[in-house]
Amino acid sequence: MNYESVRGRLYHFLRWSERYTKTDMVYLTSGGLWLVLGQAVSALSAFILAVAFANLVPQETYGTYKYLTSMAAMFAIFSLPGMAVAVTRASAQGNEHVIHSATRSRILFSLTGTAVALVGSGWYWIHHNNELALALLIIAATLPVLDTTTTYLSYLAGKRRFDLQLKYQAITQAISVPILVAALYVTDNILLILLAYFLPLAAIRSVFYFTTAHTIPSQNDDSADKETREYGLHLTVMSVLGTVASQVDKVLLWQFLGPAQVAIYTFATAIPEQLKGPLKGTGDLALTKFAADTPGEIRRFFPLLWRKLGLYAAALFGVSIAYIVAAPYIFEFFFPQYIDSVFYSQIFALSLITGVSSIASAILAAQKKIVVQYVITTIQPLISIALFLLFIPLYGVMGAIIAFVMSRFIATGIYFGALFTVK
Repeated sequence: MNYESVRGRLYHFLRWSERYTKTDMVYLTSGGLWLVLGQAVSALSAFILAVAFANLVPQETYGTYKYLTSMAAMFAIFSLPGMAVAVTRASAQGNEHVIHSATRSRILFSLTGTAVALVGSGWYWIHHNNELALALLIIAATLPVLDTTTTYLSYLAGKRRFDLQLKYQAITQAISVPILVAALYVTDNILLILLAYFLPLAAIRSVFYFTTAHTIPSQNDDSADKETREYGLHLTVMSVLGTVASQVDKVLLWQFLGPAQVAIYTFATAIPEQLKGPLKGTGDLALTKFAADTPGEIRRFFPLLWRKLGLYAAALFGVSIAYIVAAPYIFEFFFPQYIDSVFYSQIFALSLITGVSSIASAILAAQKKIVVQYVITTIQPLISIALFLLFIPLYGVMGAIIAFVMSRFIATGIYFGALFTVK
């Protein structure tokens, strides 16, 4: 039986199965396969780095590294991360040329983040903490290109070229991960480790951006550029509190308990967060699919949507239970230095169930429900930040875990409720 025959049989089987799943199974299988493979590459890379950090450097070094990368993530707010979704949406609608203006805007705005990082560097220098001062200089120097050039991934998602996404991500990881592992093997100097992390990523992403952008002709389409830019700005403003909420846990743990506890907390959350990786791919598939649908078409899909979300949640619950059972063995074999993280990690794994909210979030983004998104992205992060501020000083690492899980379930309820605004 030749390849074309097998492919044809598979195609007909998927089309037949749509009578029961009520889903475009060809699109889900073709796009989903590439996204799952991409997430597998990312998860494998993260796992290799976790093993390297656990076995090659002290907890204090890893805790400091996570603190500084959390600071970098907050400075990156100024690089307009919301533009990524806006570019994906525009590309899905045939306006792929917006990648040029969107990237220019991101680079320009990122210079504000560079200025803030420089101010932070000066503050640490004045207080005679030369190590953190130099670390923030590294962050400031790489910020204008580190995240801004990743718009090529957003463009590829919009064009449903998930195969190219996988190729570029795999090459990026194949180059950057060995460089960072080599640095960990020869030194525990945090400055050299940061250089080994930031510089390869900035260089590789820049090359892939220019390789992709070169194939996309510029157009004088001010309306599409303006709409994408404005929507990207809206999404970025919406994400400010969310970004702070996603990083403030590590910053607070650093301030109250020190870098070693940051390291223990990070290992507790690391594997469940990687298991959640494929959920992002599900959201990407939903975004490109629903961007082309009208609100009426989406509303008619709701009865089936609730059923699918229920099945999805049940599957995620099964994954979380499997991880809870396996966690002690995983840590004992791969991360014996972080055996204290096991119980925290098992509790944190319950938050995997809330991954169903990625579908609701994608629908709202695809339909450009700006007011609703503003409300959600304001209320949910404020709840998270408040919970972290309340529980971390009282219960330390366990407080951070409890706050994180509670905030995820609250956010899921908010997203589901918001779906009823799609009319």
